[in-house]
Amino acid sequence: MTVTRRHFLSGALGSAALLGLGACSSVHSGSDDTASAAAKPKSGSNGAKATLGKVSGTLTFAFWGGSTGETAGFTYAKQKFEAANPGATIKLKIAPYDSFFSGIDRGIQSGNAPDIFRVDYTTIGKYSKAGALLDVSPYFSDAEIAEFLPALWKAITYDGTPYGIPHQTDTTCVVYSKKAFADAGITSVPDSLQSAWTWDEFSAVCTKLRSSLPANKFPFAYDWTQAGAFRWLSWLYQAGGTLLSPDLGKCALPSSAGTKALDFTKSFFDKKWVPANNTIKTSVYSDNFFLNQTVPMTFVGDFLVPELAAPKTGYKGGDWGATYMPRDTGAASDLGGNAIVALKTTKNPDLAGAFLRFLASEEIMKYFCEQAVELPTLKSLADSSLQYAYRPDVVKVCAEQATTITDTVVKESTISSFATINTVLQDQLEQAFHGQSTAATLGGIATKVDQAL
Repeated sequence: MTVTRRHFLSGALGSAALLGLGACSSVHSGSDDTASAAAKPKSGSNGAKATLGKVSGTLTFAFWGGSTGETAGFTYAKQKFEAANPGATIKLKIAPYDSFFSGIDRGIQSGNAPDIFRVDYTTIGKYSKAGALLDVSPYFSDAEIAEFLPALWKAITYDGTPYGIPHQTDTTCVVYSKKAFADAGITSVPDSLQSAWTWDEFSAVCTKLRSSLPANKFPFAYDWTQAGAFRWLSWLYQAGGTLLSPDLGKCALPSSAGTKALDFTKSFFDKKWVPANNTIKTSVYSDNFFLNQTVPMTFVGDFLVPELAAPKTGYKGGDWGATYMPRDTGAASDLGGNAIVALKTTKNPDLAGAFLRFLASEEIMKYFCEQAVELPTLKSLADSSLQYAYRPDVVKVCAEQATTITDTVVKESTISSFATINTVLQDQLEQAFHGQSTAATLGGIATKVDQAL
């Protein structure tokens, strides 16, 4: 099916949310003096190697095993690139997500890391700050750089230099079983951002589901598992809070918004709205709870839509739909998605640069996003019709939800120390969901985040 993206991509991670002109209010809008500088690489060599011609050699490209759509997209890119460059070989290496970055780190230390690898926007700063990545400014002209959504290009930029390409983006929405909702007497769900559930309305939905479900089933699951801990911040932003100060120099917690968000999310466990093992350091993800029908509602990224919609292995609980994240004083969601980067030490930087350019070309990015059910990062694709392989109705909800990714969310999620901060969130939120007080948790986050900054 075809979905024309112009009407929502112009806002979703586009001119509104990502240029800081906000579809939603942004506490930090205009507060980061480095933002404009970071979008403009210091070097005067932009595009010096943008027309390399045919390239040759062999490189390894590592990515975690996501959906079959993602694998299909990367395989298609490999085949097309090798056909256009007969002397080139791209070896694909798929690894589990849970151990992916520890494997990359070990490889860098031992000298056998892949030449090219996938990295999320919240982690890339760890590698660019360490000087581990290839400067791609020679491979993209200023005009080509301008084709990317500005804040996503900024997300792969450190100290004025771009490292890699912003490949795709995604965010969280809510999917639900229509039968379970009907059984609980829930007769309607929000069909627009403006009508998204308030926290009180969401609580009422969960209460109805809890009453209609057996003790071994729960109203919903949330996607904050493991490296997804940063998605807890959506509740903080919805409550009107921020993680960091306007200058991004220190933690903004404790705060009244932080207390409200943490008390609310801790109550999910107290009220048995979520499974007891839907904590941070669990091995069961939010989509797993939905697929095995432990929950009739779950929070997932659009990249999981192919898994849920797969005819043979997908959701077997009947018809399911999608709706928007709840809202409190405002609406907010997480900055998801990934970049593709190359190691500075690769023996064939021109081949790596050429492959990154190829992945960022319209045809290849469009095909990848259609198969993976994800959102592209090129402005030009806003004027295209993307033929999503699965559930374009759900993609539309996610793309509209992406307009709530404010300038504050982007700035806080892409600072170079965010990978360390995310580990802090994992540790402290896990303790909170096992009984640590709200005050102790917020204080612990503040202390460790300040150290990370």
